[in-house]
This record gives sequence, C-alpha cells and structure tokens, in this order.
Amino acid sequence: MYKTMSRKTLVALLCCASLGLTACNDDNDQEQTSPNEKVTEPTLISFAKLPVETYAAGPDSGAYVKGANGIYPPFKGQPVQGFSAALKNEDGSYMAMADNGFGTQDNSADFLLRIYKIKPDFKTKTKGTSQVTVQSFIQLRDPNKLIPFNIVNGDTAERLLTGADFDPESMQRTSDGTYWIGDEFGPYLLHFSADGVLLDAPIALPNPLHPTQELRSPQNQFNKAQINFVEPLVQQSGGFEGMAISSDGQYLYPLIEKPIKSIRETERQLLISQFDVKKKAYTGKYYWFQLDSQATNIGDFQLFNDKEGIIIERDATQNNLGGYKKLIRIKLNESGQLVGREDLVDLIKIANPNMLYGIAREGDIGTGQVFAFPFETIEDVIIENGTTLTVFNDNNFPGSTGRNAKLADDNEIIQIRLPKALF
Repeated sequence: MYKTMSRKTLVALLCCASLGLTACNDDNDQEQTSPNEKVTEPTLISFAKLPVETYAAGPDSGAYVKGANGIYPPFKGQPVQGFSAALKNEDGSYMAMADNGFGTQDNSADFLLRIYKIKPDFKTKTKGTSQVTVQSFIQLRDPNKLIPFNIVNGDTAERLLTGADFDPESMQRTSDGTYWIGDEFGPYLLHFSADGVLLDAPIALPNPLHPTQELRSPQNQFNKAQINFVEPLVQQSGGFEGMAISSDGQYLYPLIEKPIKSIRETERQLLISQFDVKKKAYTGKYYWFQLDSQATNIGDFQLFNDKEGIIIERDATQNNLGGYKKLIRIKLNESGQLVGREDLVDLIKIANPNMLYGIAREGDIGTGQVFAFPFETIEDVIIENGTTLTVFNDNNFPGSTGRNAKLADDNEIIQIRLPKALF
C-alpha cells in the first residue's frame, strides 16, 4: 500500500487478492479521538485530505467526460473520489463509498462502484501528517443476476456494477457484516455481502400516502425502459441521499435528498422512511424533515440513539463563505409528523486555533483561524463519540472547486469537537 504523496498518485492496491475483494487487515490502530478536551465553540481538532488525483487499480475511465480544472481523461485506472457515504472501522480506518462517478448515468458507464477502505493520519495539535492511505476496496457486483433490468456489464460473469447502473449515496453496515446502500436513481435500497455481492433484488420505495404505489425518479431504470411506467415524483438527483440506522440495527431510515413532487413539495419537506432490516420491507412509518429557507437539499443522516441524530443540510453553493452548510440535530417524533430540529454546527464557521489545514495555496479560502467547509456536496458525517464528529466532502471529481476557484477539490476529512456533548 502507498500513501498519496502528490497530486498524481496511482494507488497500488496490493492487499486485494482479486478485483473487488477486500483482503487487508491493518494492525496499526488509529488513536481514538479523546472526548475530554473542552472547547467553547465547534472546533477543528483533526484534518486530513486525499489528493484529487488518486487512482486505484482497474480499467481506464472517463471516456464519456470532458474533464475540468486541468484534469482530463482518459484517467489511468479508477478515480478514488466522490465519497458519498462513510463508516468507521474498529481499527480507526473508514469504509468510504464512491458515488456514481462522473455525475450522470450517461457519462459513468466506465466508473466501477466500490467501497474503499482508507486510513487517515489526521493532523492534530500535536502530531499527524494529514495524509490518507487507500488500503483496499470492495467491488460491488451482481454475479447472481438479481437485478431485473439491463446493466452495463450484464453479459459478463462477475457483472461488476457501474455508475450507469446505480448512484450509491448512503450506506450502513449491519451486525452480520453486510452493507445496505441507498441508491438515488431508483430510488432503491441495495443489500450487499461483506465482499460486495448483491444479496437481494433492488427494493423500491413505496409512496407513504399510497403504499401500493412506487415512488420513482426520472432516472429510474424501469421508467427509462418503458416497463410498468410510473409517473416520477422523486426529483432528478433527488433520491436517497442519507440513511441512518437504529441503535439496535433493526431499522434503516433512508432520507430523500429533495422534496417529492406534489407531496409536501411547497412546504419543502423531505421524506424519511422506516425500513425493517430483518423483514427486508418498509414498515409504513415515515417522517418529514423541514428544509431551512436557505437550504436546497441534505447530504447525510445518522442517529446516535433511537430517536436523535444529525442531518447535513446545505445549499448548492461552493467557494462561497456566505453559503449555507450546517449540521442539524434532529429528533424523530410520531410517524407522519415533522422531526424536531435545531442547529448544531455551522460548517462555514469552525474555530481553527491550531491552523490544521497547513500551508494554504494561492486562492484557497476558509483555511485560517475560522475554518470553513465551503463545498457544494458535503455528504458524510460520522458520530465518533458524544463530542466528536467526522465530516467528509464529496469532491465531484474533477469538477468541484469549493476550496479554490481555480483548482479541483481534494477529498477532505475533518474532525470537529463540540462544546456540549450529544449524549
């Protein structure tokens, strides 16, 4: 394994026994963040970044994109980018899932859907390099032919999944080691084994007001093939974006990214549905999240007990210190009701007394004593403990320019200390 030391780095994933199989064990445990250090405001305590031009083993990609910000195809291998969901491992590493690749179904047929195992060496007040090691990956695939519509690699034995097949935007891992992934195109719930094999056919989302009716997006694969067409009420790029799991692992709570057409659309409320993991079925319970007047969508959803959690709420701006990027503390109420909400962290105004970003490049913004996360797509929050949160950006390789208007964004990972414990 190699650490990404420069902007152009080809990651040799030597720990992978074959394409798509995770085979690494890391004995170097990451030091756990201590919740004991007191702060008076949300404070940056750790920083790391994976350079934008980090590539993993695999076929060349980018044949259907033009490139941007000085980075142009063909890309040598698979870009390790666009982290749309992340989970913490016991050894201090993270499972970071890439989204559909280059932004649309039409341009991502050569982007392979993967979950990467990464290990940050966080820069803190006392130590750390801020570098991130890519250790291995899980390749998502459907060798058992459970997907009931055509996929890009449908005629191959492994049926490796691509960004033209699904747009994975949220992820949880259950006690049996399997992964549940929320897809934006269907939207669907997808269930994978620990090594990436699809275990069940994609599970559609029912309309909570008309349970026999399926909710679909304009990118839904059946609709595009004119099979059992259903009027798409889920907005374009508005399917599953966040997904929490209950403390006991019994329920998933997938959250739609944008308001559903004709269903509380004018009220700007987002649907949260309850899904029974054991029964592999929706329970019929649902909740509504009220968007702030400045927000356009959400980025992630995690629970820290059975009722309370955190949602990333944001607008569509980037490279703007006046943008709206917040962590919202929420509380589930009764089914059919709005969830309670209160501001938790303004991601544009984070105290940075130890100047953890390091040396700023010409044009970088938000790197000083007041640190900002000025990215359009902030899509991952992990609750490390009662006072420590980890947040990732999705860098939309190579198009986003949130940190610097003239440079493609890296994958940044930050840890924030809260002044008041969540639990």
